[in-house]
This record gives sequence, C-alpha cells and structure tokens, in this order.
Amino acid sequence: MSESLYFDSTHPAAEAASEPGNLPAASFSPMPWPVQPRIGGLAVARPGRVLSQDDALALFGLAGDAFAESLFARSGVRSRRLALTPELSKTTLQQRTEHTEEQLLIMASEAIDQLGIDPSRIGTVISSTLWSLGGPSLAHRLVERYGLRPDTDKYHIVGVGCVSSVPLLRLAAQALAADPLRQVLVVAAECSSGLLTAVRADERTKIVGSALFADGCAAVLLSAGPGAGGPAVLATRVHQVPGSLDKVHIKVAGDESSMFMTRELPSIVDAQLGGVTDSFLAQQGLRPAAIRHWLVHPGGPGILEAAQRSLGLTREQLSASWDVLAQHGNMGTATSLYVLDRTQRQHTPRPGDLGLMITVGPGITIGHMLLRW
Repeated sequence: MSESLYFDSTHPAAEAASEPGNLPAASFSPMPWPVQPRIGGLAVARPGRVLSQDDALALFGLAGDAFAESLFARSGVRSRRLALTPELSKTTLQQRTEHTEEQLLIMASEAIDQLGIDPSRIGTVISSTLWSLGGPSLAHRLVERYGLRPDTDKYHIVGVGCVSSVPLLRLAAQALAADPLRQVLVVAAECSSGLLTAVRADERTKIVGSALFADGCAAVLLSAGPGAGGPAVLATRVHQVPGSLDKVHIKVAGDESSMFMTRELPSIVDAQLGGVTDSFLAQQGLRPAAIRHWLVHPGGPGILEAAQRSLGLTREQLSASWDVLAQHGNMGTATSLYVLDRTQRQHTPRPGDLGLMITVGPGITIGHMLLRW
C-alpha cells in the first residue's frame, strides 16, 4: 500500500516525468494533505571518542583473530564513534542502562542545539532508539530540557532499527498536518555502545555487528510551507519482505546481546530493491532517471554493492553513502539522515532536484522517501 504524504502536480518532478524514461506528467495527482511537510533543519552529533578499526578490534578482544581482522578490514568502515570503554564493556547491559540513556540525551542535545529551535513553536517531539530500558523516554526528557510547552505531544519509538527514518518522518508529517502552525522535532539517537558486548572468537555473528555499528544522532525539524529551507517530503512507503523476520534482528538475553545480519542480506536486497523502488516511483509518476540524489542507507558494504546492482547505479552515485559508512559506521536510524546531511553539504542540490532516501532494516523492511529541494 502506498503511504504518500503529499504530492504537488505542479512541482518540477512533474515536468521531469515528461522527459524520456519517465511516465507522462498526466499521471500526477495531488495527495490529500493540507500542508507540505518540509525539512526545515537537520543536524548531526556523535560522541567524542573516535576509534579506528584496530582500536575496535582491541576493545572487543579480537586483536589477532584472523577472521575478525579480515572482516573488520572488509567492513567499509575506517573510523567510528563509540562511547564504549574497556571498563564499560565488562559490565552487564542492565548496568550500562544509565550510561546509555545519558549518552542518548547528550547526543540529542548537541544536535538540537545546532538547530537553534524556538521552544514555543514545537508542537510534537518524536524520538527513536533501537533499544531503551530507561524512563521517562528521551522525548519526555527533551521536552523538559528545552522548556517546551506542557501540551507538547511526545512519542518514543523503539525497535524499528535502520529503516525508521522513513516512518519517523511520516509520523512527523501526520503530526504537522494536525497542527501546521507548530513544528515537529524528530530525534533519531543510537547508542550501540549500550548493546555491543564482548565477543568470543567463535561468535562470528556478533563479530559482524562489532565491525559495523557505532553511536550517533540526527535531529530534524519538520515545518509546513515554503519558509523552511530544506527539501520537501513528497511521499513515503515501507515494504516488508515476507518471510524475512529472522534475517536481520537484535537479540537481548541476560547479559548478552547480538546484532545479527544474515549472509543472505545482500542477495535479498539485490533481488528485491529494484522492483520495489520502481513500483514506488511509478506510484509517483516517475522512473529512476528522474532521481538526481540517491540516499541509500549504508548498512554495510554488501548492502551498498547490492543496491548499486539492483538499481543500476554507480559507486559515485552512492558516494555520500560510502563516505558515511567509512567515516561513521552504521548508526542505525541516524545513518540515513547523515547521508542526507552529507548530500546537502557536498553535492549542493539545486531547487527542483529530486532525491530518494532508501533504508534497509529489520523485517527485512525497505523504506522509501521521495524528497524535492
């Protein structure tokens, strides 16, 4: 089912649809949303401690393990941020809870401070983390920290993982439609340090997660109308691949946790992504040739390589995704927003450019979000 947010039949994408390779402009129709959601601000933040892959191998007790060293070297990650210390890695997950919740709040505050929000204009706060034991939620604490109005709506979503930037912004757009005079603050914060535990040499599943995952946060301010300077959110959709629940998952049991991604994941992405993407774009009256900026979630090198094959893209077209993977690792939900941030800073989208955010996460769920600058 399509989950379109808003589509203006007069925007430049409609003109692009009449070009070779696109569907007729007549296939466009406005969606029944009273406002156009637009990203009015985007900021990213992360812990201060930078780890090389050699540093991470030592942290997880894997230095000298041939399999782990080979996997870390092929991960596509050169450096990342982790708040995990050797002392903290020896504690249980429950013992880390307070530290994890504090790190989430620190990163969220750093990102929000960059946005320079007007507290009186925020109507809704939506926060997301992969896993959280603490309470009140991150959204509640942000309302208190920034002196937001007592009637501010607040929602905290857990367990959605790498795909959640798409449903988060969809929920934000729904909140904006209900109260278009106030802004929506979306905070995607991930502290993988709260989940990564020491790895034994025979736990190859855990070694994969230890090679990729990192801490990071992104904050987005969603506003109505053209006054906001960022891209408009035109449409969103998620697609859950049937029978794939066991292919990507996070398990927490006792003192242990594991982040599992099946070896089949790249082949599933390769087989599914092209058709699902074509279907989503066709519902918007577009073909892939209309997309100027591709924002693919850098979940790992296998996912990006599979996306290139399935979508017929070059590595250069996914350069922002490859750069984020190399410099920051996989930060869950925040990672896709890091790709958007890098795209805006380095590729300078022009007015009318279309971008397509693609996320891949637990489910296996593929998310699409169509943007227009």
